[in-house]
Amino acid sequence: MKTGTWCNIPEAKLYEMIEELDTRGPRYTSYPTVPVWKAPLSPDLYAHALSRLGANNDSIAVYLHFPFCRQRCLYCGCNAHVTHDEQRMHRYMDALEIEIKRVSSMFAHRVTHSQLHLGGGTPTYVPSDRLARVLDMLIEWIPGSKLADRSVEVDPRVTTDEHLYLLAQRGFTRISAGLQDLNPDVQAAIRREYSLDQITHFIQRARAIGFTSVNIDLIYGLPRQRRDTWQETLTAVANLKPDRLACFGYAHLPARIKHQQAINDEELPSAPDRLGMLLDAHRVLGDHGYAGIGMDHFALPEDDLAVAQREGRLWRNFMGYTTTRGLELLGLGCSGISEFTSLFSQNVSNPEVYAERIEAGELPLERGHELSKDDFTTKQIINHLMCNLEIEIPDKDFDADPEFEMRMEHAMKQVAGFEPRGLVTKSGRGYRITRLGQLFVRNLAMPFDRYLNEQTSVLFSKTV
Repeated sequence: MKTGTWCNIPEAKLYEMIEELDTRGPRYTSYPTVPVWKAPLSPDLYAHALSRLGANNDSIAVYLHFPFCRQRCLYCGCNAHVTHDEQRMHRYMDALEIEIKRVSSMFAHRVTHSQLHLGGGTPTYVPSDRLARVLDMLIEWIPGSKLADRSVEVDPRVTTDEHLYLLAQRGFTRISAGLQDLNPDVQAAIRREYSLDQITHFIQRARAIGFTSVNIDLIYGLPRQRRDTWQETLTAVANLKPDRLACFGYAHLPARIKHQQAINDEELPSAPDRLGMLLDAHRVLGDHGYAGIGMDHFALPEDDLAVAQREGRLWRNFMGYTTTRGLELLGLGCSGISEFTSLFSQNVSNPEVYAERIEAGELPLERGHELSKDDFTTKQIINHLMCNLEIEIPDKDFDADPEFEMRMEHAMKQVAGFEPRGLVTKSGRGYRITRLGQLFVRNLAMPFDRYLNEQTSVLFSKTV
């Protein structure tokens, strides 16, 4: 293993620290986390949340889920379904159009969107005419506010110029391409093959057609990955100068994600090499001018995410990092998650069950969670910690729950225990997370989670 350093700590010593803090925990894309949510969710609660949207002339974020893919990528943990049956896709798109109309008809106020994101699955695996039709319907029923931000996740292998043109014509300016790794052996092991020339050409095409922001997804910890080849991938991709990069750690959960059983455990990198790959990402991308965003993203200094983090206003929702705090999110399609001010909800995950529920005239709700005052305040603390690398407890108020105050005091004592390790430094009444502590933000968030001790049966991924 190479002997590089992270914050002047030799990698061997850093690995010892990680072994001491080794645990599994939530990624905190939400709080409370999804395993806490209960089924069934009352349709009345959901309808009430919809009726409040737009009451203060606030725009919302909208997420559309497209679950279908051309082929299975073995690392994938998303709600994705492989199909070559266009009728199956058309049935799903019919149901999605009905849900857009049904949900929009429940608004009590005019609702506009300032963010629109398409995810999957592979949104651009949908035939271009059907994709155009559902987007036009969405924009008709929930119009975009001025300068609405629209983004899409794509698999470049199935994305045609026709897809890119229709998206650009409808105001999409951000595009995210899943690459994961450039090494042919790694690509063969995960069944996602795409060359450097192809990704270079794709970025050029996207920019020429009108996309002004490009994100590339990479994953470390994949089978057959080695540190030298991973560094080659990082350098090659950084030289393409995408505006943003996501660098996720592979979560190997074959007991829960059945297709991951096709991955040979013996081909996975060792724990020290996996850590080294994470450090390599920070080193190589930092050397190419990228700023670390949150726990697993990178952006060029002039990108609005980097600016927002410097100014302490970065935020996070189910669509990813955002510069807009408190934006309510409406999730549509199978497994779509909505994040209202005081309610989380999620649709059923199976696309056929989703279509059946829609065709029966029902809302396709599966589960959700109504936030208490404790939940809401803790959510703000954890989100601020994960995004802006600051740990602050709000000022006490006259009706604060004594149990909440005791829990916060206990959590802050646990955080203080990380100070001698160099993960946090004292800052005012709270703490500032150090560059070293940025590797452990999930560990630092866990003391604030009131539900964590109840989730003993949930298999979370490793925190580092």
